[in-house]
Formats: sequence, structure tokens, C-alpha cells
Amino acid sequence: MKQIIFRWMMLASSVFALVALPASRAVADDEGDETEIKVEARLDAVDCAATPPTITMLGLTIDISQAKIEGDEDDDGLPPAALACADLTVGQFAEVKLASDIPNATTGLLSALEVDVEGDECADEDEEECNGAEVEAPLQAVDPGGNTVTVLGLVIDISQASLEGADDGDDEESNQPVDPSQLIVGQFVEIKLASSEPPLVATDLEVKNFANEVEVEVVDENGNEVDDGDDDVHIDVEVAVPVKAPAALSAAKKAKGKGKGTNNVVRFHLVTNGSAVLNGLPTGTAKITVNRLHNGRRSAAKSSSFTVQPNGTTHVLVRLKPAKR
Repeated sequence: MKQIIFRWMMLASSVFALVALPASRAVADDEGDETEIKVEARLDAVDCAATPPTITMLGLTIDISQAKIEGDEDDDGLPPAALACADLTVGQFAEVKLASDIPNATTGLLSALEVDVEGDECADEDEEECNGAEVEAPLQAVDPGGNTVTVLGLVIDISQASLEGADDGDDEESNQPVDPSQLIVGQFVEIKLASSEPPLVATDLEVKNFANEVEVEVVDENGNEVDDGDDDVHIDVEVAVPVKAPAALSAAKKAKGKGKGTNNVVRFHLVTNGSAVLNGLPTGTAKITVNRLHNGRRSAAKSSSFTVQPNGTTHVLVRLKPAKR
């Protein structure tokens, strides 16, 4: 199967709505910490009197009402100290893990699961590690022509960034260069920012799970591989990502079989001229739907369920049939 460079449609509102359905976005872990949604930056504002209490970083207002707030472990290696909202101050460097990249439907705010506040090592303004900022989240939009990506609603300039793809083990020696055309709405990325001040500019962008590759071969009803002159083939991918049960689940609940890991569905939408190669999909159970409108004729196909393998290539063949009117 030939390798086809594909382009992702991200400007049409109907496509973005498909990708950004709140009920379908990834929420927790895929492979270790490879799909954690989090922000690292200094706190711009803290409002403990608000309902719900919030913090602000990178211009994002975040609900911390349900978050576990902790400080660093001390020099003796003791567990992190439990903190409250009142212990947070503007200027502190914090790592905030989020429940989702989509704001809560009720509050309209992003929701924090954990807030980890850095200690004395970030008190020095010259500390390089604590003066930058970093975001890990799924890509919500990609504009290769404008050299920007959108994560957590933030538009980030990637024109000067180093782009690379990471395998599931996050071994930097096995990372590979990535072209902007390979960036896909829905991929989990880690973006390092030159500054927390707008406009946001990336210095590095790393695509997680990049070695997870799916080759989608699209053939017509006669078994011929589709290779149209126009981008008239729509490929929709759904991946059910396993989410582990919380480690703190009580023994009683575990004994009753409650609180087992669940699945969250990540959706991708691709517009191409036929067969395509997808990189950076999370490991999980997937299915593909293909729709084609060519020379006035509609055809469609659905794949059987298959598994996106970690650090491997999965070949999926879909045969189009005339679509029912």
C-alpha cells in the first residue's frame, strides 16, 4: 500500500464539533502518563472566594473545587504536604492535571483533578525550568498554513518549534522528526512554550504514541485501491481508550467488582483522496467509517473492530459499497 500524505480538515465547524464532543474526549490515561491532560506554569490569579474556587494560568481559568492540592515532598523524602486553596499564591509555579480538555458544561470552566505546587527550587526567578510553561493535551485544531495548533482552547504558534514524534516508552533517542502535515486533530501532544505571556509561542512539540501506526487501505466495490484526484474521501476513526480504576479504590468496592476501568472514546476525522496512514492514535480498540462522494456517486464502508497496537503498524482494509439513499 502506498504511503499517502493526508490533510486534516479543521476549519469546518461541523468537523470540529465531531472532534470536540464533551462526552467523547479522552479523560485519563492511555499508556502511563502519555495522555495526561495538564498545564505547567506560574499562577496568574487565585480566587478562593469564587464559586467554585478557581486559579488562572496561561489565561485559563480552572475550577479547583474537586482538586487534590499538594506541595512538593520535603528534603527528607516525606510525602507531599496537603494544601488548601488559601495556600496558593500568585506567582507560584504549579502543575495542574485536568479532568478533560473540554470545559465543564455546568460551570463553563476546565476542571482540575490535582494541583501540585513547586517548592523552594522555583522561588528563584532565574530558575529556567520554572520560568517556562508546558501544556499536554489533545490537539483541537491544526492550521499548517498558519503554523498554529490549538490545545485547551489556546492558539499556539509552532513556526519556530522543533516537532518530533515519541514512541510509547517516551525514549528520546527513538523520537523522529514530524512534519506539520502529520499533525492530527485528537493526537496527544506535549508543547513547551517560550513564555507564559501571549502570544503563545512553542519551542518544542512532541506527539505522543507516534509509533502507533494504522494503515487504512480504501478500495472500491471492485477491489481497486481508491486514489482520487480530489479529497473526497472522509475517514472517521473512533478509538476506545482504557482508563484504569483509581488506585485509592476501597477493597470492598473492588471485591464487588465496582470501579473497574472504563473506556473513553477519542474521535478523529480525516479528509483525503483515498488510502492513508495515521500516526499518534492512542492504544485501544478502534473502528473506522469511510464515506466517499466521487463523480456524483456515494459509497461507504465500516471496518470491523481492531486494536491499535503500541509501537506497531496495523493494516485495515475497508471495501466501499454503494451508499443507501
